[in-house]
Amino acid sequence: MSEPRVPMAPNADKQRVLAILPALNEAGNIGAVVRELLALEPAPDVLVIDDGSTDDTAGVARSAGAAVLQMPFNSGIGATVQAGLMYAVRYDYDVVARFDGDGQHDPLALHRLRAPIDAGDADFVLGSRYIEQAGFKSTALRRLGSWWFGVLLRPVLRMRITDPTSGCWVVNSRALRVLYAEYSYDYPEVDSLVRLSRCGCRIAEVPVQMREREVGSSSIFGLKVPYYMLKVTLALLIAWLRPADPAVAGSFPRAPSP
Repeated sequence: MSEPRVPMAPNADKQRVLAILPALNEAGNIGAVVRELLALEPAPDVLVIDDGSTDDTAGVARSAGAAVLQMPFNSGIGATVQAGLMYAVRYDYDVVARFDGDGQHDPLALHRLRAPIDAGDADFVLGSRYIEQAGFKSTALRRLGSWWFGVLLRPVLRMRITDPTSGCWVVNSRALRVLYAEYSYDYPEVDSLVRLSRCGCRIAEVPVQMREREVGSSSIFGLKVPYYMLKVTLALLIAWLRPADPAVAGSFPRAPSP
């Protein structure tokens, strides 16, 4: 991948906050997302990870004010997000937010997502589109998938997660180290919740509103949805049975039982 730009100045609130945006052929959406994030007060630094786009995603992101990493070829969502996590660790960020590059995640939710972390109540905060039942919620089949994964996760996490497939989240430096150590290369959202919980990270959910994408289409549609559900179910069972990495898990105290 190309060498990243020198990191921007620390944020005004003294915590170094990075928003990472994985993107594939999102030239029609990425500029607006970057500008919305940079308009926040205080604004995070913004890193777009271009996953081998064939359009001008990278150029549009740079013009909007983001730093850009370009993967050498299409690597998949897991590898793309982990590249952003590596960047965050390398440049010692305190808080990392993950938003999609298609504009469906509302950048205005960043401060709401950060609140439990800033209060010291959570290490990983997931944005849920289903708590308040407002905004865009995707298809019925994809909502069924979220419900199914929530059922599977409940005995593992010992808590109810309403939107386990959400790619909208914020982590502190503790949870960042867990995800940096190992991040599933394929459909990583559900798997990551298991890893975080088993390493003692505190997980929270807050309501956010999703927006319907204005340009392009989702990569998971039609028959890909049941395939996705089956694949993630198997991955979840494997992650549940596999022992936690002691080198990572030992860095955190076990989360108290709810």
